[in-house]
Amino acid sequence: MNPNLPDNDKWQILLQKSASTFQGDAAPPYGFMTSTLARLKAEKRDRDILERIGFRALFASLAILIATGGITLGVQLQSHFNFDPELKSFVQADDSLIS
Repeated sequence: MNPNLPDNDKWQILLQKSASTFQGDAAPPYGFMTSTLARLKAEKRDRDILERIGFRALFASLAILIATGGITLGVQLQSHFNFDPELKSFVQADDSLIS
């Protein structure tokens, strides 16, 4: 290489000499670096999708748990605080023997 060449021409010559090294990256199935970066990007996208699905499943299960607890508590309180005493005495009279 001629030392009197401008820097831009030196870079052009170096790039032309090293072009055979990167020919695998120019056409499918691409080179190692390109396929590795593509795989990492796909894994990140898959991880993000699974993370979103996991959060949605977590929130859905918490909502179901809260709803189930609310219904259970409501049924328990409804049977505990019976505001119709006649109905309760009627049920008790049904269990007793009448002679």
